[in-house]
Amino acid sequence: MQSQLRFVMHPDDELCLLQELFLDQDVLLIDGPRWRSQEPVRTRDISQIARYCIIWSPKDLAKLSAEYMPACHDWVCRSGSATIQFLRSTISQTTISDGRLAIGTDSDQASAIGVERRYKALSKFIKKSYVNSVVQWLNPEFPEHPATPTRSANPSKPDRSLWVGPAAMTWFVARSDRHVRPWHGGGVVGKITPRD
Repeated sequence: MQSQLRFVMHPDDELCLLQELFLDQDVLLIDGPRWRSQEPVRTRDISQIARYCIIWSPKDLAKLSAEYMPACHDWVCRSGSATIQFLRSTISQTTISDGRLAIGTDSDQASAIGVERRYKALSKFIKKSYVNSVVQWLNPEFPEHPATPTRSANPSKPDRSLWVGPAAMTWFVARSDRHVRPWHGGGVVGKITPRD
């Protein structure tokens, strides 16, 4: 199963998501897909995690495999299909970056059942309490204009695939200069257009 869910989370939204995730006592977090040693550091403390996190349960796969990469002096996870990728939103001054949950399971592996169940539960939790279709992408370098046969509208239609957490919505509407920044960078920003 290949799937991803994009979101914008304020740190308070992230804490609520982690509370839901940690109802399963076996779930652990690992800082990124690259590690300094063959065995990754396992934690349930999000403050020990940078932007890219792996969600893993030893019940799905007892041990994660890793390959040493001499060029970067890191061990790289080779068990991605038994984990959920968690690219965290980051907050800075007037922006919150978008993030995502993603999986790429192999139906032939026993680990797929637990990973997919966990991913679906987290997706359901987000879609139940977050809102979508409230972010419009705008390139501030160009004038605003409607869509034409040769170019997209600026700003875009509301993004149906981006889910915004309740604490993030409160944070955005408190000041008009706050916006979403795509995780990959680029020249666009997301304007919040709250639903009536």
